[in-house]
Amino acid sequence: MDEFWSQLSTISPIDWFAMLTGIAGVYLSIKEKTLAWLLFILCYIAYVYISFRESYFAFGGMNVIFVAVASYGWYQWTKSTQDNTADEVRISHLPANRRWLVATFICIGTIGIGWTLAQTGEARLPYYDAFATSCALVAQWMLSRKHIENWIFWILSDLVYLVFFFNDRIWPSVILFAVFTLLAVKGWLTWKPKLTTSIIQPDSQK
Repeated sequence: MDEFWSQLSTISPIDWFAMLTGIAGVYLSIKEKTLAWLLFILCYIAYVYISFRESYFAFGGMNVIFVAVASYGWYQWTKSTQDNTADEVRISHLPANRRWLVATFICIGTIGIGWTLAQTGEARLPYYDAFATSCALVAQWMLSRKHIENWIFWILSDLVYLVFFFNDRIWPSVILFAVFTLLAVKGWLTWKPKLTTSIIQPDSQK
C-alpha cells in the first residue's frame, strides 16, 4: 500500500487532468449535458500525449480521431438542444441494418490496425490495442447519435485498457478506466428507461 501511494504521488499532472476530465465528461454524457463534449475533447488531447508516451499507438491515434468525433457530437447535441425538429438526436437503439456494419468495422479494424501496429515492432499487444480502439471508435460515434448500445462497446474497450494500464501501474488511468467501466454500466441503466418509441427518420441517422 505504501508503494501504491508513493507511485500515485509521482504521477504527472497530465494523467490526473485526463482522469478528471474523462470522468466528468462521461458523467455529464449520461445526464445528456452538451458540456460533456468539451470535457471529452480536453481528455482526448491529454490522452494523445499519454498513449504515445506509453507506446499504445492505436490508442493514441484513436484519441486524435476522437477529438474530431467529439466535435461532431458537440454539434449534434447542441443542434438538438436548439432545434426541436425531426433531426433531434434522441436515445434510441442502433438500427438493425447497421449492426452488421458495426461488426464488420470492428473485425476489419482489429485485424487491419493490429497487423499494421505489429509491423512496427514497437507496439505492445497490438491486436488487443486495435480491438479496444475499434470498439471505442464505434462507441464514440454511437454516443454522438445517442444509440444506447454505445455503453456496451465502451465497457468492452474500457476493460481492455484497464488491464493495459494496470499492468503498467499507471494508477490514475487504472482509476479512470475502472470508473469509466462503472459509469458505462450506469449509462446503460440510466438510458434504458428513456429509449424513444417513436420512429426515427432515416435522415436523422446520418
